[in-house]
This record gives sequence, structure tokens and C-alpha cells, in this order.
Amino acid sequence: MSARTQKRTRGATITDPTPRPSVTEEGKQMLQERIIDLRDRRLAELVPLMVEQERDERIVAQYEDLLAEIAEWEAFLAEAVVIAPRREDSPPVVELGDRVLISDADREQEWVRVVDPKEAFLDDERISATSPLGRALIGAKARSSISVEAPAGTWRCRVLRIDQPAQPARRSA
Repeated sequence: MSARTQKRTRGATITDPTPRPSVTEEGKQMLQERIIDLRDRRLAELVPLMVEQERDERIVAQYEDLLAEIAEWEAFLAEAVVIAPRREDSPPVVELGDRVLISDADREQEWVRVVDPKEAFLDDERISATSPLGRALIGAKARSSISVEAPAGTWRCRVLRIDQPAQPARRSA
């Protein structure tokens, strides 16, 4: 257990119930690019409008919202742990960061990537690990059938393939 997730209280050690968030390497890069875009383009567009004598307060609110969003993403990235590639001998089950090919009852196939809820909005492939499908996929094996309990009802799908994050290339000495 890391020192980050433990707290000391009057001599006793207790576990912090909120572990650090996880992010894929690609998700981290996408969020860093988003921060740069927000700061360098979107905020820059609003600055001239902020100094006008009769400025619109909606512009001020928009500016403050962007500052808050930047601060939120920077705090998330400062706290988040990049998902490390698993060893080759790891069990072949779906874990956070994996890309998974699933097939529904109509045999339609779709790739999804199971990620931390904060990362899920980055593209259409990413799904939150806390979503009904994400929860059902975590721990599933390739070629297994899983049951997804969603608010609209229970449905089944099949896990066809699991692609784990690539291991970094080894440097030769």
C-alpha cells in the first residue's frame, strides 16, 4: 500500500478510501493538449473582450469557467497515475486502460477502451469503468460472454479480444 493512500491517526494507520485516479498514456497526452488549447486559444480569444469598457458579464463567466476547467484538469493530471503496461504473463482479463472488442446479440462489433471516468469523454471509444458496460468488462476474459446490467435493462455481449496497453520498447545497452 502506498504512503499516498494511508493516513495516520493517533498512532493507527487507516486507508484512504479515495485512491489516486488512473489515466492512460494516450489520455494524459490528450488532456495536456486540451489544457494547452484552453489556455492558448480559448482564453486568448476572451482576453480582448474582457478589457472592453462595456464588457458582457457572460464573457467574464465564460472566462472564469475556462480557468476552472484548466485548474481541474491540471489537478487531475497532477494526481493521476499513468496506467503501467502489464507483464506478458499477466492473466488475460480486462483491466483499466485495455481496449476491448465486443460483440452484441446482433453480432455487431465495437471497440471500447475502459478508462477512469474523468478520461471517458475524450473520444467515442472510451467508456467509464464505472458505467454498466465498464463494470461488466472489468475482470472479463477473452471469448467470454458477460451480462451488462444497465438502467434500461440487462443485455449480454461477448468479449472477442483484449488489447492491453503496449509495453515501452526496451533499450539495448
